Amino acid sequence: MREYRFKRGFKPTPERLEEMLEKHFGGFEVDGNYYIVRDFGAIEELKLKLENKRLYAESKTRMTDDDTALKTLKTYNRFLEELTGYTAKERQKLMKKEAEKSG
Repeated sequence: MREYRFKRGFKPTPERLEEMLEKHFGGFEVDGNYYIVRDFGAIEELKLKLENKRLYAESKTRMTDDDTALKTLKTYNRFLEELTGYTAKERQKLMKKEAEKSG
């Protein structure tokens, strides 16, 4: 499961998460603490939850053509950037720092 931080000023609230899921993926389901997006482009299932002011994401993808895969990735990155405030490059740097700390 991947963990994403939120930039200062970007609130980790269920309302914002729901708004962004609706905007970028066109809908979602709620199952307990999890927000689930199913069958979106190359995404078979995307499970998200908010906990301790962090976003946790787990995804199952399916094999698809390159165009669909690229569009899915771009949508996912836009969603994360708008929700957390961090670009894909910034998220990658943060993950590297976390890995160095724990490694």
